Amino acid sequence: MPPCYRGAERSRRRSAAAPLCRAWCAALATLTLQAPTLAGVEHLREYQDYILAYRLRALIGGRLRPSGAPLSLPAYAARRLRRQALAREVTASGDYRAALRDVDRLTDELNFGFWHNPGETVALLTAVVAAGGCPALESEAAFTDGLLTPQERARAGVDGCAVLGRYYLGLVRASAAYLDAEVFDRLRGSLDAVRERVPLVVVDGVVTDEG
Repeated sequence: MPPCYRGAERSRRRSAAAPLCRAWCAALATLTLQAPTLAGVEHLREYQDYILAYRLRALIGGRLRPSGAPLSLPAYAARRLRRQALAREVTASGDYRAALRDVDRLTDELNFGFWHNPGETVALLTAVVAAGGCPALESEAAFTDGLLTPQERARAGVDGCAVLGRYYLGLVRASAAYLDAEVFDRLRGSLDAVRERVPLVVVDGVVTDEG
């Protein structure tokens, strides 16, 4: 594709992504815990995944420590859509190296796949061993005590905290067993229904800036 057309195509993609980003942010910014929409719930769950991964990485420290402050929801949404657009460019472009580097950078910044990619879990557990352990990974109660604010724990309640801890620690344990495909599939399959019951508690400061 000639350079002039490539530039026009990039502009077209940016223009198309802008309303999607606004819709993503608007759907989440207007969520209430009493009556969230189905699409909004899934987006907020993804953002909650990001925040809890960020807090765990910061708690463990070392090479896992995030380089910047946690992203607000609008900032997260914008980067998430940017990563999605770059991933499409990687598959469509003949010279994909620059786009691939950006995808990798955004993958790390967004903690994309942190809870679901066994490779990320191996890196996590390796860092935990190097750090001499991490109390937040020792029990479900320790997980919520270490990674949720007092307001979030109150919002979830005792039962909600138990479900949340069970789900996220369950993901870590399942991925740690990924070399045994049968065990991995069984453990991950048992968590599908649990995710539907995980309380949405990370809502403070969701719309603090535009990123």
